[in-house]
Amino acid sequence: MKLSVIVPVYNVEKFLPRCLDSLLRQGMESGDWEVICVNDGSPDKCGSILVEYETKHPDVFKVVTQENQGLGGARNSGTAMAKGEYVTYLDSDDYIIDLAYSYLLEHFCQDKPDVLCYSHRCIYTDGKTLQDSQAKPDGKVLFDGDGLDAYNRWPLPFVWTKFYKRSFIQQHHIESHIVACQDEIFNFDVFRQHPRTRIVSSNVCRYELGNENAITRNSSKKKVMKMLEDMFSNIDYIHDCLNNKNAEITPAAIRDVNYFLNVYHKKLVMVFLTWKEWRFFRTKMFGYPPYEPVPDSDTRMAQWLGIMKKWSGSSYLFYIMIYFIRNIIFFKLVRPLMMKKCSEDS
Repeated sequence: MKLSVIVPVYNVEKFLPRCLDSLLRQGMESGDWEVICVNDGSPDKCGSILVEYETKHPDVFKVVTQENQGLGGARNSGTAMAKGEYVTYLDSDDYIIDLAYSYLLEHFCQDKPDVLCYSHRCIYTDGKTLQDSQAKPDGKVLFDGDGLDAYNRWPLPFVWTKFYKRSFIQQHHIESHIVACQDEIFNFDVFRQHPRTRIVSSNVCRYELGNENAITRNSSKKKVMKMLEDMFSNIDYIHDCLNNKNAEITPAAIRDVNYFLNVYHKKLVMVFLTWKEWRFFRTKMFGYPPYEPVPDSDTRMAQWLGIMKKWSGSSYLFYIMIYFIRNIIFFKLVRPLMMKKCSEDS
């Protein structure tokens, strides 16, 4: 079997049929691939949708139902069942353009790289629309070599824009972490093992920005505060690698720490924190020094960190102002209009 596609499913009934239909248009022969859909305790109608597709297409879809374990847990469950030579992941509110997977396997995987990286485009839709529905897979090789070299030079954060050789994942005992931003940690673990990596320009994945239930858009205070704690877990994990003086991974590790701190800052203003909560998280942040950005990296993360470090205890009122501008004015009023216009123009 050539390919296993792992699709975690949770609270996406609006988007799920589009995702599954796109997989049926990949031009793959029966027996050459499988789609493992992990119903992670979804509270909506996703369960019945999955049963319908599995019943109609038993040669393609395999459905696993489990109690909610989060995105990382769902991915691990699917990976444990996979039989394909390659494993890839697709979020259930996103989709793949027609014939993409068969094209990638035929044109770029004949000599079996450990990791194949391809590209994506962001969309903002009603959950049913196929943007650029006539798009055809194409592309050329941009890089072919040591994956650690590539990872130190460029951010390669997303698991849903990659094929991973399953034997490589098993050999190095790589799993998704049960924390926020698990993609970055997963790929950190992958690329520090020097996989033979091929990066291609094929723009085949469509990443949905219009899902209000997405993890990155969740504004539940309980979940946001859990994500704040997760950022510290992620940073501690990277710190351990730096403390082991693994010089090979240092540029990527510094970039990832800056990224996690940047996410941490953004999460701080997603929910309304009391003065006591604000002081607690702000104090914890002081335990991590600002890293200098590596050459050619995005310096905004380090700049944000530097600004936040200088904020005094009296910054609570400034935080409230930022909270109001971000959550009320921008995200509820301005951003939907911007994304709608971008979608219409594309």
